[in-house]
Amino acid sequence: MTINLDEERDKTLIEEIIELGGHDLVKCYQCGTCIADCPTGIADEPLSAKRIIHMIKLGLRDRLVEEQTPWMCVTCGGCEERCPRGAEPFEIILAVRRWQCREDETYIPLVLGEIYERGHTQNIVNASELRKSLDLPEVPPTVIDRPEYLERFRKMLRETKVVREYGYIFGIDEEE
Repeated sequence: MTINLDEERDKTLIEEIIELGGHDLVKCYQCGTCIADCPTGIADEPLSAKRIIHMIKLGLRDRLVEEQTPWMCVTCGGCEERCPRGAEPFEIILAVRRWQCREDETYIPLVLGEIYERGHTQNIVNASELRKSLDLPEVPPTVIDRPEYLERFRKMLRETKVVREYGYIFGIDEEE
């Protein structure tokens, strides 16, 4: 991450993220263990809890509000299992999501369209060979292999304010 020394830094950003659930943020010393085998590491723009926490500690409010990668988290919890300091990176990522939505009420993460389309932020179907090599079912037991659950999930999402007001983002006609 290239830092412009003239960039506005907000020293209150850390407190805001802590207030929204990132309680152990200050424990992180940027070792990178949390991202060692994060499932989002193969994404075009991978989630890096280490980079997100670094932005917070530097007070880069403007960059953080535009950051899309916190929404890529698949909530596996692996980062928290690996963190040697108990910084709870997953909880920090959730706090960043809350902060982004609070900071900009019109904020709509691009990944919401993917969640609506397939029920996941990551295309887990492409991991079938890896899953098979680990003696796991090629398709995990999720909404991916249960179309009726995916439709129930979409129905629930269509009742939310963000999908009702911005349905075009999700490819939803106004009549739906």
